[in-house]
Amino acid sequence: MTQASSDSVNRRDFARTIAAATAATAATSLEPASADDKPKKPSKPKAPPEPPPPAALLLETIRQRYPDKQLDDREVLQGIYSELRSDLARSRRLSGFPLKNSDEPGFIFSAFPASD
Repeated sequence: MTQASSDSVNRRDFARTIAAATAATAATSLEPASADDKPKKPSKPKAPPEPPPPAALLLETIRQRYPDKQLDDREVLQGIYSELRSDLARSRRLSGFPLKNSDEPGFIFSAFPASD
């Protein structure tokens, strides 16, 4: 599989080149820092931007998943947004209601006997 060419490099030349590059890299990294290279004071990290409300994220998901010309209308989007907000508020209220694992519904289903 090896091909002889005029610009081929033998293993010894390749090893010398790698050794020289490694030595040059090591030599430059060991130089002492000059007086001009003062460490910079760490700047205050920027506060991450406030995430959008969940209803806005859901609305954008709906717009991307179900593209329609009606979703370009601002009034339609406002109506959907308000419905999403009320649904999310209702779900939070229901999730906050304490239930035990043994709680059952307020009714028990029983099939009405058919008359023969």
